Amino acid sequence: MVILVRVDDRLLHGQIICAWVPFTKATSLIVASDEAASDSLVSEIIESCGCDGELDVRVKSVPDTIRYAQAHNDSERAILITGDLKDAMRVYEGGIRFSTLNLGNIHHEDDGRCITSSVIVNREDEALLERFEGLGVEIEIRDVPASAPAKYLPDKKAGGV
Repeated sequence: MVILVRVDDRLLHGQIICAWVPFTKATSLIVASDEAASDSLVSEIIESCGCDGELDVRVKSVPDTIRYAQAHNDSERAILITGDLKDAMRVYEGGIRFSTLNLGNIHHEDDGRCITSSVIVNREDEALLERFEGLGVEIEIRDVPASAPAKYLPDKKAGGV
């Protein structure tokens, strides 16, 4: 079962392994990234973060992630990580439903709105976030579990997206 869906443009790193895995009691991590899945070296590096088999780490394309998560829904406690909001929406539209979406790291510094120091969203992201909210998905902005979650507030100055 997918217990946490996180958007993190860094994909897999220490905050996830050292903070989110113990907090959620996850037994596996699924990195849903077409780009990472198509690069065997990147996939191998990410999958090696599994701590000598203590944590099952898989790198899959978004369509393969959807199929895998649907087939293994009851057999594991998985954190699902996407690199951007577009892929998170593809996962949702593909049938992996979740009620909360955790935003860890999104960086669009050139054309983005700074929500927190680690979440800077552009207009496309804003539209996707509003779409998620319209679907009933709560947006939680939180880098690590010990931090207080920040709520997403749409950019009213932009007149909505």
